[in-house]
Amino acid sequence: MRTTIKDIATLTGFSVTTISLVLNGKGHKISAETKKRILDAAERMNYRPNQLAVSLVKKRSKSIGLIVPDIANVYFANMARAIDEACSESGWSVILCNTSDRHERDIEYINLLADKGADGIIFIMAKDNTREMARRALELLEELRVPYIVLDRIPSGCGCPGIGTDHEVGGYLATKYLIELGHRRIACVMGPPKTQMDSEARFRGYCRAMKEAGVAVDSSLVCTGEYTPRGGAAAVDQLISRDFTAIFACNDASAYGVCQRLKFYGKRVPDEVSVVGYDDVFYAQMLEVPLTTVRQQVYEMGMESVRRLLRQVKSGERLLEPVIFEPELVVRDSTARRE
Repeated sequence: MRTTIKDIATLTGFSVTTISLVLNGKGHKISAETKKRILDAAERMNYRPNQLAVSLVKKRSKSIGLIVPDIANVYFANMARAIDEACSESGWSVILCNTSDRHERDIEYINLLADKGADGIIFIMAKDNTREMARRALELLEELRVPYIVLDRIPSGCGCPGIGTDHEVGGYLATKYLIELGHRRIACVMGPPKTQMDSEARFRGYCRAMKEAGVAVDSSLVCTGEYTPRGGAAAVDQLISRDFTAIFACNDASAYGVCQRLKFYGKRVPDEVSVVGYDDVFYAQMLEVPLTTVRQQVYEMGMESVRRLLRQVKSGERLLEPVIFEPELVVRDSTARRE
């Protein structure tokens, strides 16, 4: 059974009040010898405070909820690790909720975390969220009055506290680089259709770079990749009969599927087709042909989300201005100049 303050009182002979003061660091008028006897007994008996009772007294659980779409995705796993480290450094704990990229589980976990008394929520939306679904999720957070940060997938015009990447700039950097290498027939493999707001932003960047270069966007070279290797491979199946010399895939998982499927068709990367991904997950540089990609500051975003959320929790300050990180292009071997 769990050791209680009463158990320590029985062992040492001191009152429950005295022991409570010492264990909570408030026994300023209690002798050093008494403090030592109480602390030694607590250590021997493996005493741990009841955090539920502490939270009821202090009206704070010192825990935050983290809602992620897919913890098996390396990108989100890295982000979760940064959040956990930042919380640990501040003496807070994390309640991890994995939604398997389903909006209904977003709603389920928001309610669950509020019921469990989480002091705040870091929320990465499921990829099947439409703008209307995203709005409903944010309205629920507002109704529950739980401090929150929307991380990574920030709905445009939501007016909510958020941490993200300028994905339009990322798409622009990837496409502009391919154009500078001499490519004009550049395919774009997007994320899930209609629902993925960051994918739309990356596509806007692609279109802007093409327009600046005076290159028309060919709709037959634009397809969805579902943000998965299988989706990237399926996109190549659609594209293979088309005329293209480069592919910009809107995440690294899709880019991996693209590269594997191009190899199946006998197309060499980068000699015949240049490929650029997005995210710079750890395996991007470990592929058979190391991947040129757009790097997001995943670790920094995770750390900043914790800093800003704890500021909200501790001060009650409402932080509406989003923090937007700039992506950067990382050039490796999957791209080559087109003569």
